[in-house]
Amino acid sequence: MAICRPRLLTSGMYHYLLAAPILGAALLAPATAHASEGGSSIYVPGAYNDFAAGLAPPPGVYARNDLVRYEGDIGARPLGGRLSAGLDQTLWFNLLKLTWVTDVEWLGATYIAGINLPYVFDVSVDLEASIPGQERFNSGSNSGFGDPYLVPVALNWANGTHHTTAAVGINIPVGRYDEDDRINLGRHYWSIDPTITYSWLPESGWDLSMTAGILFNFKNDATDYTTGDEFHLDVLAAKYLTPSFGLGLAGYVYEQLESDSGPVPDRLEDGFRSSGAGVGPAFMKSVSLGQAPVTLIGKWLHDVSSENRFDGDTVSLSAAWAF
Repeated sequence: MAICRPRLLTSGMYHYLLAAPILGAALLAPATAHASEGGSSIYVPGAYNDFAAGLAPPPGVYARNDLVRYEGDIGARPLGGRLSAGLDQTLWFNLLKLTWVTDVEWLGATYIAGINLPYVFDVSVDLEASIPGQERFNSGSNSGFGDPYLVPVALNWANGTHHTTAAVGINIPVGRYDEDDRINLGRHYWSIDPTITYSWLPESGWDLSMTAGILFNFKNDATDYTTGDEFHLDVLAAKYLTPSFGLGLAGYVYEQLESDSGPVPDRLEDGFRSSGAGVGPAFMKSVSLGQAPVTLIGKWLHDVSSENRFDGDTVSLSAAWAF
């Protein structure tokens, strides 16, 4: 029986580093004050689940471009100390990811660094209902740059079929943000995201990859609001049918570990925290464009559970290559 090993030319590790939750604009909600209390997060659902997520490519510089569409809705949630009405949202954004895999070894691991640069083509919202005494609007849209996400340190260990990575990501709050805008593209607060990734890649062609992390959030000074720390787990189980083609099932679990703090409406006596889970199919295909090898990755994640969080579908198509 033939052995199918993945031919992921810019695979795994560099995608894992740069698929992190870096999009400040993702899943934002319009309001007079724009903070994560809108039921959104720096963490993008399913951001880490990819093929061979823990596998580091050879030393070099790698790039990946993700085109992502998200469509979902959310019910009433706190924004700037008031209760904001539910809404529908459609979001198109692009993510350029750059990764440097060095030949430096530290603690027996390969040192890697990277950065994500998000651009929102369009984020559009439509109000589902109004709440008495609150600002009223029917729809709105915005576009521009979101918050970059920096990975200054990642260490990758390889031991046969086992691949493990410890990394630290930092959300840098420099994306477009204005308290007078109804929809913002930046989060306006810092976050630190330590993660652990593991991939099991046996010779049989199976791929079991997972990433767990805790997102530590700092206060949004514009609203005096702090999002509770967030746990996220991304998993992908896949089979490589040929060395250049694989099919898999991706999923995620998200849970706030503590309630938000700040100007939360009085009617939310038990605090405000979010949770969610989703699942969906994924594929990868390695192709050649001239002499340049390129890896294509596609995913669709459907939210099967959402509480105080946007509920919808995320579809992405990505191209990855080496310089």
